[in-house]
Amino acid sequence: MNPDWLSWVAETLNDPDIQHISEIQPLWSGYGTCVRFYSPVNRRPLVAKVVMPATTAAHPKGWQSAHSHQRKLHSFAVETAFYTDIQPSLPAACATPPLVAHERRGEHFLLVMEDLAACGYTSVPRTLSVAQCHTVLKWLAEFHAHGLGSSAAKLWKRGTYWHLATREAEWHAMAEGPLKQYAREIADALHQCKWQTLLHGDAKVANFCFTPGMDDCAAIDFQYCGGGVGTQDVAYFLGSALSEADLLEHTDACLEVYFTHLDAAMTPKIPAAERQALYDEWQQAYSMACADFYRFLAGWSPQHKKINRDLKRHTHQALRYLTTQSHS
Repeated sequence: MNPDWLSWVAETLNDPDIQHISEIQPLWSGYGTCVRFYSPVNRRPLVAKVVMPATTAAHPKGWQSAHSHQRKLHSFAVETAFYTDIQPSLPAACATPPLVAHERRGEHFLLVMEDLAACGYTSVPRTLSVAQCHTVLKWLAEFHAHGLGSSAAKLWKRGTYWHLATREAEWHAMAEGPLKQYAREIADALHQCKWQTLLHGDAKVANFCFTPGMDDCAAIDFQYCGGGVGTQDVAYFLGSALSEADLLEHTDACLEVYFTHLDAAMTPKIPAAERQALYDEWQQAYSMACADFYRFLAGWSPQHKKINRDLKRHTHQALRYLTTQSHS
């Protein structure tokens, strides 16, 4: 355990005797760590996300650069803004760890949060069954309903870590073809949707913790929270949680579950006719969201396991639509 991390946490909490310290996981590219510990002053276990970038980044795919470093630093500022400005107003159905303390020192960030495991969210699977996905789809629906029309200035204007405006290097690295050719049209199709909400932005299954019965979940890691279309989160989540076979067979049913929960959460907010217009728009945007993510993977890691038949199927649908539109 890095003593600098330890002393910073202890100083921020005014708690020199923190105990039972264990690392949950290191942060991506050597930017720091997440640790669990017991705080005698707070009389409960807590989790700290400590960002102290190494002098030399160690990106596992070799994508380190000054641009990517600044993007990463901004993502930690966004996450801090999420926990200070957005998290306190979230409904109970969108469980997230409450913030206990935070501090920034130049390029170093500290977030101290409640320990979700101590709150009952003890299960952290890496894949899910189709039925288990319903729990996260409900969480996403509630989150998107709450964030509809939000303009959180301190978050990403466009959520998700792969959006084209911040991934020009990966776009240049793509093989030539329709997906590269239509990359900007794909991005524009999502940005020009009438109904915009707040996205989690990195809604993979690894960023959700579950109760033992898998009937409730809480979300973590809001570095890429920002504006977008709800089905962008859904497409990314399903691609992270399900096998290729389950995606091919059950994606439509999962979307129906998501929209059912979204309807229940939206009902107090907007009239039925507007809700239907929103659902139609977001349903159509699902394939565009898949194509947008495929565009990122095709440049960043073209052999990635998430490039499967389902992702390609939806990307072909999006490209066919754009090709038709350009010739009409």
